[in-house]
Amino acid sequence: MRLAGFEHTPGAHCGSTSLRNLADYRGWGFDEPTCFGLASGLGFHYRELPESPHRMFVGRPLWLERAFFDNLEIETTDREGEDWATAWAAVRERLDGGDPVMAFVDLYYLDYYDTTTHFAPHSLLLVGYDEDADATGAPHADPDAGTGVVYTSDSEFEEVQALPLSSLRAAWSSDAVVPLSNRYLVAEGDPTVGVAEAAERAIRLTASYMLDPDESPYPLAPGATHGVAGIRALAEDLPDWTDLPDPGWTARFAYQNVERRGTGGGAFRGLYTPFLDGVEASVGLEGVGDRMADLAEGWTAVGRTLREASETGSIADLGPYLGSASEAVDELAEVEATLYGDALAALDRT
Repeated sequence: MRLAGFEHTPGAHCGSTSLRNLADYRGWGFDEPTCFGLASGLGFHYRELPESPHRMFVGRPLWLERAFFDNLEIETTDREGEDWATAWAAVRERLDGGDPVMAFVDLYYLDYYDTTTHFAPHSLLLVGYDEDADATGAPHADPDAGTGVVYTSDSEFEEVQALPLSSLRAAWSSDAVVPLSNRYLVAEGDPTVGVAEAAERAIRLTASYMLDPDESPYPLAPGATHGVAGIRALAEDLPDWTDLPDPGWTARFAYQNVERRGTGGGAFRGLYTPFLDGVEASVGLEGVGDRMADLAEGWTAVGRTLREASETGSIADLGPYLGSASEAVDELAEVEATLYGDALAALDRT
């Protein structure tokens, strides 16, 4: 079965695309940048990894999907920690009842990506299933797990994808990047506050998190440095990447996390800018969209430097690029800190 009336549209980022497609299905009328902004989707965290690429930063928090529903005061069911059989039975029941289900997975196990890199949490919508379908040929399908596929609405693809249930099982419970535990989220109602009120909440949450992440009402990614402090940690660490086992790949992966991998460009700052442009007048933040656009351009320039670093072919040549990127990131940290402080001060005056 597949959900009747559900229309899949690809997008820039996995979380905001899933929210946009859900909003379309429910008739809420939000485009993707609006979903990203209302989800307090901008952020930053930097961390070490035990395996390649050894360093990772992401320009968003892990909780944007949860924050979207909270900022709009939409009632939800949000569960994790159930065993596979219990969680899948609950998802199947919701699909039978006509509800898209958001799931949080490790992209490595999604056979249609054909990737060797773990990346999580990646969010998508489950929009149907066929427990009789033959899925034994897929790379991550467990031959002992039987048949069956689930249909996914995933941001990077033009069409709904079929995924073996055994691959979903692996992706849904991976601990390769952050611990995943069969989490799923279902909207139980519609927004109960207006866009302007939700936008002010969302912007305040973003700015507060970036300046003082320890005060976040949501759990932080474990083992990471968050917010502007995370940007500064990246700037400090970049010159030492030459000591890593494969610094060229680390730099390439970092470039991808600025300009590719669903960021919308400029480490998600490019995706956030249209949201600010649309709401700044209603929340008393005139001009903040232009300032965010400048930040997006700055991060894109950093991404370009990291890409060039990855193509040098030698550690000796790599070092100057990493030094240049370090200086630029340190400057961006100061600009970001000023912007978020100004935004909070302006919101407090309204």
